[in-house]
Amino acid sequence: MPEQETLLQIVNLKKHFPIVGGLLGRTAGVVKAVDGISFDIQRGETLGMVGESGCGKSTAGRAILHLHKPTGGQVFFEGNDLTQMNAEALRALRPKMQMIFQDPYATLNPRHSVKKIVGEPLIIHGLMKKGSPQLKERVAELLELVGMDPAYMRRFPHEFSGGQRQRIGIARALSLNPDFIVCDEPISALDVSIQAQVVNLMQDLQEKLGVAYLFIAHDLSMVKHISHRIVVMYLGKVMELAERNDLFDNPLHPYTQSLNSAVPVPNPKVERKRKRFILEGDPPSPANPPSGCVFHTRCPLTVEECIKVTPDFQEIYPGHFVACHLANQKGGSKIPERANPVMAGT
Repeated sequence: MPEQETLLQIVNLKKHFPIVGGLLGRTAGVVKAVDGISFDIQRGETLGMVGESGCGKSTAGRAILHLHKPTGGQVFFEGNDLTQMNAEALRALRPKMQMIFQDPYATLNPRHSVKKIVGEPLIIHGLMKKGSPQLKERVAELLELVGMDPAYMRRFPHEFSGGQRQRIGIARALSLNPDFIVCDEPISALDVSIQAQVVNLMQDLQEKLGVAYLFIAHDLSMVKHISHRIVVMYLGKVMELAERNDLFDNPLHPYTQSLNSAVPVPNPKVERKRKRFILEGDPPSPANPPSGCVFHTRCPLTVEECIKVTPDFQEIYPGHFVACHLANQKGGSKIPERANPVMAGT
């Protein structure tokens, strides 16, 4: 785990999107994509973020970087509250906060060469001049850093594979020497054979450059591989946050337990004997979230308190936080196992 120096602090962050309908375009409610999440990221750390599709992971990453303006809450970067900054002050901090996008096929301009794609941030922020020898040298350096031949800088995106395109996207994100990068499912669009290469590259870059990641993904095994800590989201809220091994070995929230049981084990004998906790139904709409705990409509352990009272996001024991009424704060014990576990393969 990197040295404990807080780089980024998220406090009760919210992002609600208005629902506009009717002939007059009136607002008919809001979609609570992110609804009051709090956590921090240490310098040089990778914080994994997992959850089902539509739970607000990508929106959270974009709201942190102010690609979506937050509806409420605070985002502190190196002690500076980004939510209180004007556009000019925020622009000055942009080089320190970058993003790697999900789809390498859609995020690279097909009309631009690799040199222009990777070097453009340096030109926009006034660090280098277009056509200068220094710019060419910097692009070559960045391509070598991500494992590509500098001679490729004259080529265009259509000449590369998906993995190579994502490496170009990583080089672009690193061009301004950022301290923090939001990785929005950077491997989900890649072949399985390439995913491990990209993840290993990101780990090597972190060791060399000391950059911190918010790594958003669906693949729990990959998140466990790259992350130091993991935050679990459901319907716009944080359900659990813990160190990676602790989260997998001792999941406290029923939702985390369900996600954990879905991760396959490479040993067929062990896999056949494992208990699977399969959730019933679909997640509720973020436009009309349930009262109390947002997970209570799918949780087999629901009690009356879960329906009426929103659980506090509390530290059960050092470094392990959970939002669940059934968590034993004093003893720090696990939530009881589900009443009707579904055996794998049945």
